[in-house]
Amino acid sequence: MSEKTFIISAGRSGSTALSNCINMHPHLLSLSEFFMSIHFQASQEDKWIGLSDKVWDGEKFWSFLSEKAPNLIPFYMKKGVSFKEFLYNITETSKFNEKTGIPGIMSMPLPHITNDPDSLFEEMETVVKHFPKDHLSNQYNRLFSWLLNKFQKEVWVERSGLSILFVDRLLKMFPDAKFVFLYRDVRENIMAFNRFQGFKLGMAFKQAFEETGLKPSDHNTRPEDFGDLSWLHPDQFSVEKLNKFEIPFQTFGAELASAVLHTEEILAKLPSHQVHHLCYEKLVKNPKDNLKQLITFINNGWDEKTDDIWVEKAAPTFRAKPDTWPTLPEEKKKELQNICEPALKKLNYT
Repeated sequence: MSEKTFIISAGRSGSTALSNCINMHPHLLSLSEFFMSIHFQASQEDKWIGLSDKVWDGEKFWSFLSEKAPNLIPFYMKKGVSFKEFLYNITETSKFNEKTGIPGIMSMPLPHITNDPDSLFEEMETVVKHFPKDHLSNQYNRLFSWLLNKFQKEVWVERSGLSILFVDRLLKMFPDAKFVFLYRDVRENIMAFNRFQGFKLGMAFKQAFEETGLKPSDHNTRPEDFGDLSWLHPDQFSVEKLNKFEIPFQTFGAELASAVLHTEEILAKLPSHQVHHLCYEKLVKNPKDNLKQLITFINNGWDEKTDDIWVEKAAPTFRAKPDTWPTLPEEKKKELQNICEPALKKLNYT
């Protein structure tokens, strides 16, 4: 079995930067947004179908990993929406584009670890299709072990933003893994999501569908079909209105705070050698010490000098930023505080 570590986070907690740092370490294979990416197009009924005890053969497993869907991200990027996490470079010669559809693993995971994701994708297809019929947990272990061998690494580290939403499934599928809980003041998490254009766009699309039963991206729809959200339609899209769109604290904010609390409670049940807590505020204030503690936790017995070199290289990635939630109007501040109170107490925030 391959050595494995999961970085669990609520998103907007420096987790993408941490994946970039993991990618610098010569012994670590950084699987950035792997599980979120392959579930991006999943329906609500089968939202986490790839994180279950299902038994699939190699053909079915690859069919799931390589599933393509029309991707609207490139279009909205051209309209001015920031999608820094989307790494796949669409060119005239790229294997995938808006017309062909883009597999989730090509959006972030594969371009994160190689400059030639198209070739890696094709090689993976040849390998995975020959996997024997087995439980999904074993199929992922086969795939990640193959990647470890290919890139000559020792430990794979998977990090998905919002992995707090499926931490129970990860624990069930990979009970022997190590888990790093990267957490932040939940109030600031929620504030950050309300500045994250890509996420706000997704939430606006979700609201439009819930209100109308229609998708703004459907060519058979008209802007006027969506009322106050008509600006979502490609014919009338407005970045300015996207920036003004707010995700209510009582909906997503409450769900996020509850998931953070649940994650802390469920990870507390694991043996101490399997869990490491990493506080975002402490990380950006003192990156060298906190990165040293992190890599010591992950270390698979290699020379510590390698870790020290990595710490020096990775530490400048993190810089502290002032909190924004205290700038809210008093009524909004109280609402946010009430929603987050249980999680804040559990994580020792005052």
